Amino acid sequence: MIDWHASKEEWVAEFCVRLVPRLMSDRRFASSGDLVARFEGSVERWRAGGKIRQLINDANELAAAAALLNVLKQTDVLSYEPRLSATRKTLDFLIQGQDGSRGWIDMKTVAPAWNNDDDAWKRLVEIAKGFPSSSQLVINREFYGAAIGGQMLNARWTFVQRTIEVEAKAALLTAQEHGPVRLLLCSAGEWHEDDLEDFSDFYRTGNFREDDWAQNAVARYMGERGLSFTRVLSGFCYLERRHEEIEARRLQLDVRGPMMFAPTAYRER
Repeated sequence: MIDWHASKEEWVAEFCVRLVPRLMSDRRFASSGDLVARFEGSVERWRAGGKIRQLINDANELAAAAALLNVLKQTDVLSYEPRLSATRKTLDFLIQGQDGSRGWIDMKTVAPAWNNDDDAWKRLVEIAKGFPSSSQLVINREFYGAAIGGQMLNARWTFVQRTIEVEAKAALLTAQEHGPVRLLLCSAGEWHEDDLEDFSDFYRTGNFREDDWAQNAVARYMGERGLSFTRVLSGFCYLERRHEEIEARRLQLDVRGPMMFAPTAYRER
């Protein structure tokens, strides 16, 4: 039988040995100590009986910082949660170029709950009645269909929520702080990059892709809640790090869907 707590302690130790020293020694990441201190604080709170969710979120930020440093220029500078002049709110990462350019990345972990009971299946079946005929979500009740389908659908709705939150923060940047703002969404495997491709195309164009199985569910979700986008974000990034891993297995900047289908019109209410 696996000792879950012991396995997590080993996981934390690997972060401290493999990732933390690399971040702390990279001169491009001057504020790495702030991120590492946040992670260490989450470790101590978890050891004292706290929930592991915040620790996982902070581990994702460490993995994201390492992945970003892998693709940045040697002359770029990465900052963690720099203070914004007009608000107490923060954006997670600021990238500054040698030419004075700047770009912001805010990061959110999207981890929909696993629920495979009969009520979850009935709810999914009812929602699926509104799925478009041009695409399909193929799942099986006997193979955890309620949980898998529910996670995929809840991820789409969370994309909407997190996007609106970051749009609000982007609007608070002053002229001196101005730069493109991107939203980085992290998955542990509950949802995949093609889900974000569909959403990114919808956000960028205002129209759904014809092959987006969730288009009607997203439109209904936004319409019933009176939600809309300002479309001030410059793009979306995808980060995948599985629970047992230390580093991200994939970072994709500026996610977009393949050019295969014409978009389906959608008007926000």
